[in-house]
This record gives sequence, structure tokens and C-alpha cells, in this order.
Amino acid sequence: MMHQLACSHMTERDIERVLKIERCVFPHPWSRNFFKLILSDMSNYVMILRNDGEIIGYGGYHLLENRVQFLTPCGDHRRIIHLISIAIAPGAQHRGFGTFLMNSLLCSARLRSADYCYLEVRPSNQKAFSFYRKCGFSVIGIVDNYYPQEKENALVMGSRLR
Repeated sequence: MMHQLACSHMTERDIERVLKIERCVFPHPWSRNFFKLILSDMSNYVMILRNDGEIIGYGGYHLLENRVQFLTPCGDHRRIIHLISIAIAPGAQHRGFGTFLMNSLLCSARLRSADYCYLEVRPSNQKAFSFYRKCGFSVIGIVDNYYPQEKENALVMGSRLR
């Protein structure tokens, strides 16, 4: 079946549909006000993914500049992105849409001259961990008690973009 896939910048008009996805996918979903805050920060880039006109996913990153040196095992990077979130609606998962969205986000970051990406993931979230591995990320560190509600550490994963 052919799908009409399109990525575009997320706007405040998209928040209600994104919140529905957020609440289905994450144990501690972000709030409407938090999405507004993210969208208002010019260092953030958030996009939505539409399939046949319907929003089925979203993802975003924060661009860090000025010779960032933390968390990168292989040296000095001028521009790094922190992948802050990526989610696909449950009914659309396991059909390649997440990979399409991730590739779109990373392509966008490369166009902004980013050369490295990092993210955090729960060790207990094997589905997300496997997805990130498939996308070329590897574990570069651990943050103790990153998810305090569950007293769970975060695996920090990273990938070169060039």
C-alpha cells in the first residue's frame, strides 16, 4: 500500500493531536504548556509526520553550538543535536514510519551543519533501544537516576551525522 508521507514543522495547531500520541506512547507525557515552550525556543526543531494527511508522529531536537565537548567519545564537535523526543502513534508503529521520521530529523540536522546526535533512553525500553541501534546509535554513557519516578538510569546513545 502506498502512503502519502510528509514531514513539516510542528506548530501550536498540531499540539492537540501530538498530545494524544504522547499520552499513548510515554508513561509521563509532556504537557500542552511544555510543547508550547519547546516550540517557542528557536534552538529547537520539532516536526510532525503525516500519513495521508493525518498526524501519526512527531520528533524534535535541540541544537547545541559552540564547540561542544561533552559526551562525545571521538573528539570535538561544533554543532550537536540532542534528540529530545520521537514518537509514532501506536497504530502506525512497526511500519517504517519511525525510521522515516528519524531520517528526516537527522537530515534536517545535517542541513544545519550538525555533526553529532545524542539521546537518552530507558534501559527497560528495549523497543526504543533496538530502534536507536538500528538507526546507527551506540551507547556512549549512563546517567544515574535520570528517570526519578521509576528510579531508572538512562542510557546515553550517540551517533556521528557526517
